[in-house]
Amino acid sequence: MRPMRTMMAAASAACLLAAPAAALAWSNQGHMITGAVAYDDLAAKDGALVAQVEQIMAAHPDKARFEAGLKGLTGEARSRRLFELMARWPDDARGGPYDHPAWHYWLRIVPSTADPAKAPPALLAMTTGEAAEAYGLSLATVRDAYATPADRAVALCWMFHLAGDIQQPLHAAHLISGRFPMTDQAGSIDFVRGAASAAPMGLHEYWDDAIGGDNDDDANVEAQRLRLEADWPRAKFAELNGTADAAAFRGWADESLELARTTTYAGGTFEGATKPADAPVLSADYVATVKGLGSRRVALGGHRIADGVRAALGH
Repeated sequence: MRPMRTMMAAASAACLLAAPAAALAWSNQGHMITGAVAYDDLAAKDGALVAQVEQIMAAHPDKARFEAGLKGLTGEARSRRLFELMARWPDDARGGPYDHPAWHYWLRIVPSTADPAKAPPALLAMTTGEAAEAYGLSLATVRDAYATPADRAVALCWMFHLAGDIQQPLHAAHLISGRFPMTDQAGSIDFVRGAASAAPMGLHEYWDDAIGGDNDDDANVEAQRLRLEADWPRAKFAELNGTADAAAFRGWADESLELARTTTYAGGTFEGATKPADAPVLSADYVATVKGLGSRRVALGGHRIADGVRAALGH
């Protein structure tokens, strides 16, 4: 009986910790702004590193996609847009040869206190996803002078993207409860409404859109960049210490886990509905918190991308 129980426990764990469905982090606009903030951070103090990034990206195997996005741009605008496109590229490349679905998240479980599930402690301690390992691998590849130019360019884009992804609380946590006994898949099957008149959407998607959805036209992205850089300059972030190695990335994930526990899931007392039709309307306070915290985390992600470039290419 013991081997059978072990097999059943393993199967239960696999089901419980299934990969989130279509887990993105931040909208296209959000990721682009992390790239823009990173560019402005580096351009102000480490312009030589911007030039190194551009040199590496000249060998990117998906160069045609970048060239299309850079068409008509010159000078600083072109360089900033390159950083913006790099930050979103792993999402744009989904379904292709450079897609790694499990790299986008590093999830740990937040147990519901209002609607507890019956789950073994060992399962509650498990982690799902490969973001932490992927960041370390990408950093090492960019640092490796013997890696192919194409591999370094791809790895640099993944560094940008992962440093942004992990700032989203629902890329570091998911809820387990009586209603969601196999987790809410990082909020992707946990439905809410932003307003009484709004269509239902997954809690994960709602957080992704904290500073706007996929409205990634030039004017909108530029307006949001200027707003975030004015509201959240580097000097406002006490947690920025210039460290951006693999160990630091795990610390960023710990921050997001704590935010998911205390804010996204309100200390384990908040969850949405299992069906879109039953989605509850979020309170005005919750909506305001998502917008404020989302803006801060997107800006922070941009500065951490800049520190990642310094860690990878600085001397």
